[in-house]
Amino acid sequence: VWITSNSNPTIRKNEIYNGHQGGVYIFGEGRGLIEHNNIYGNALAGIQIRTTSDPIVRHNKIHHGQHGGIYVHEKGQGLIEENEVYANTLAGVWITTGSTPVLRRNRIHSGKQVGVYFYDNGHGKLEDNDIFNHLYSGVQIRTGSNPVIRGNKIWGGQNGGVLVYNGGLGLLEQNEIFDNAMAGVWIKTDSNPTLRRNKIYDGRDGGICIFNGGKGILEENDIFRNTQAGVLISTQSHPVLKRNRIFDGLAAGVEITNNATATLEYNQIFNNKFGGLCLASGVQPIVGGNKIFNNQDEVEKAVSGGQCLYKISSYTSFPMHDFYRCHTCNTTDRNAICVNCIKTCHSGHDVEFIRHDRFFCDCGAGTLTNQCQLQGEPTQDTDTLYDSAAPMESHTLMVN
Repeated sequence: VWITSNSNPTIRKNEIYNGHQGGVYIFGEGRGLIEHNNIYGNALAGIQIRTTSDPIVRHNKIHHGQHGGIYVHEKGQGLIEENEVYANTLAGVWITTGSTPVLRRNRIHSGKQVGVYFYDNGHGKLEDNDIFNHLYSGVQIRTGSNPVIRGNKIWGGQNGGVLVYNGGLGLLEQNEIFDNAMAGVWIKTDSNPTLRRNKIYDGRDGGICIFNGGKGILEENDIFRNTQAGVLISTQSHPVLKRNRIFDGLAAGVEITNNATATLEYNQIFNNKFGGLCLASGVQPIVGGNKIFNNQDEVEKAVSGGQCLYKISSYTSFPMHDFYRCHTCNTTDRNAICVNCIKTCHSGHDVEFIRHDRFFCDCGAGTLTNQCQLQGEPTQDTDTLYDSAAPMESHTLMVN
């Protein structure tokens, strides 16, 4: 179906499928009401909106496309609400080149790439949607895109919840971001979003991960029950965190490493397993008015109790403490040994202090020649990781 030249039809309860191009194509300031259709199996986007077209797209199923679900570009608009967009090969919805659609109360799920993808100055509003179970991130924002993302539930992403990169912006407000396989929110490469009053929780990795020159203003968020650090700040990044609550984490509350810094004011950081605020060597954030209390401080307890740090971290977490290398045992540049293993297992060896940073202990992991005297069961993992694995980024596609 093509809609063009200010046309304004009603397209209702049709089966639109297996086309060699797209399903519905709206351009040249087209309008139209498109509702209760089943749009699937098309070679290009199920619905494409471009050149200031402004349709209403409501109650459709848009699925199993060989390409993406809904493609809005070249200043496309549109009210897109209460659709189910799922199982498409590329992005469920992608928004680019000055487009400003409004997406409300859609279910966007089970795609083979990203859920909603804003790039090259894609804007608009994403409100009250369920975005879940994508192989990439639930939402990606890049290259000058500046959407409003409010009141959504974003979960089950195999690559994380929201990824903001390559100069992405955006206001993320009052969303629930949870149960993602990687960080709830990634901010990297000169991106500068605002996150306000979100709940970011139950992540299988960290809560918010900011690296490679990421910025961002994080205000009044609840960040809790994440497996890795509530907020990890790394590699020349400088975000501002104000009045957040970071708690009940299975690792540290806030970790800053690798020449990063941050402004931390009036945050509450409490009941995190490895400690509240953990700073690597040389890190000097701007701090004021924070309340850091009732953290479990398992790292310090393990060190003072003579335990190997691997005992509390295994190879899945990265406690921050002093780490060393042993030249006698010929460890590699990516191996690290905790202070108690240096004292006990490597006593009398030629050892070198490296820095205070996040790591797991390779001695305790059983990957060095000498058997650890403080720790049992070896693991298969042979490389210490100092940073979380990088998220996958969607590639921009030009489609006419």
